[in-house]
Amino acid sequence: MKRHTHTCTIIVLLLATSAVAAQDAEEIPFLLTYPDLDHPDGEVLLDNEHVVVQRFVVSPHSWEGIHAHPGNQVYVHVVGGTWSGRAGGESTYDNTVSETGSVGWMERIPLSEGHESGNTGDTPIDLIWVTLKGDGPISPDIDTQPLIYPEIPMDLLLDNDRVIVQRVQVEPGQWEGVHSHPGNQVFVHIKGGTWAGRLGGVQSPNTNVRADGHAGWMEAIPIEHEHESGNVGDTTIDLVWITLK
Repeated sequence: MKRHTHTCTIIVLLLATSAVAAQDAEEIPFLLTYPDLDHPDGEVLLDNEHVVVQRFVVSPHSWEGIHAHPGNQVYVHVVGGTWSGRAGGESTYDNTVSETGSVGWMERIPLSEGHESGNTGDTPIDLIWVTLKGDGPISPDIDTQPLIYPEIPMDLLLDNDRVIVQRVQVEPGQWEGVHSHPGNQVFVHIKGGTWAGRLGGVQSPNTNVRADGHAGWMEAIPIEHEHESGNVGDTTIDLVWITLK
């Protein structure tokens, strides 16, 4: 009888260990899914070998539905609002305000945690997720530095072992100043506008109109190209840069 009890205890421990191992080994897709929204996958703005970028609009008093996060994610509020959270049906936070333009970092959350967030305010929340696909830095041997606009100060919002996140406002008629880009960068327009470019001091006749929430990918541009962009519209452009390390 004692041997039988001992054996049952071992089996229970093995099953518990297997369950934890299975949870740790759970493969979470890079594409984020909010099952209770009308468009669960949101809008995919960008998908390449390094990142996938999705945009979601969460209506007032709507919850996302239980979902997982793969981790290594930056979120950007194109339009902020009031969030509440739940895990396993229990409240984790209530009525926390995220301002327009605010950003943050999300670690891994398995589906088994029963995690979800909801818009408990009275206005829609417009949210962009940038999910990094790799398990580590893509340029580990390079000392990646923040982007510098010589003519405009930039705010450093986040700096960890995977990304540097900065925000800048470009006023009408303002130019950034000649600068380089390291490449492997995602940009997100909190407030869009009309851009023009210069190379070697020569302005392109073409302009680009970017809407609020527009996102894209920037390859490397060496300083020798004498590159800069300017706001040739009549409204302030509010821009977030996410530089992958």
